[in-house]
Amino acid sequence: MKAFLSTYGVVDRIVFRINVFVVAAILSVMSGIVFYGVIARYLFNAPLFWGEETARFLMFFLVLTGSALGLRLSQHPRLTMFVDLFPEHHRRKMIFLGDAIVFGTILVILIQGTELAIDEGIMRTPALRVSYFWIYLAYPIGAILGLMQLIGAYFAPRLADSVNDGAEETA
Repeated sequence: MKAFLSTYGVVDRIVFRINVFVVAAILSVMSGIVFYGVIARYLFNAPLFWGEETARFLMFFLVLTGSALGLRLSQHPRLTMFVDLFPEHHRRKMIFLGDAIVFGTILVILIQGTELAIDEGIMRTPALRVSYFWIYLAYPIGAILGLMQLIGAYFAPRLADSVNDGAEETA
């Protein structure tokens, strides 16, 4: 078991860092496209025909990959008002139950999102003429990352604690 947890810890850190990098890259590219689109439209009077569509699709990927990080870092919205009314040993069970429901929901997103990507792959986007398969692939990618981060929160909880503690110190 110790060897499994050690190996899992290494893989988990790699997946976490890749997830952080992907989210940061998507946000940077999306911001650059929107900024350049505004400059091109109002300063040069030459709007980008592909800018809005690309930014919209990047936002779609950003939400789905970023939500995986929110799960891992316990930054996703939770209704803890009722859970806090219970004793500590019941709270942990209720949090686990909530995570199990989230896990099940993510599994549904994974299955349905994969079917959607395959079924809608024949259609193309209006401006870029890219297959919607690549756009809807955000569902399974985000779901897989979400499942991995949710599992990681249980097997390697210290990673999230160290990230959250570092964020509190800089604030």
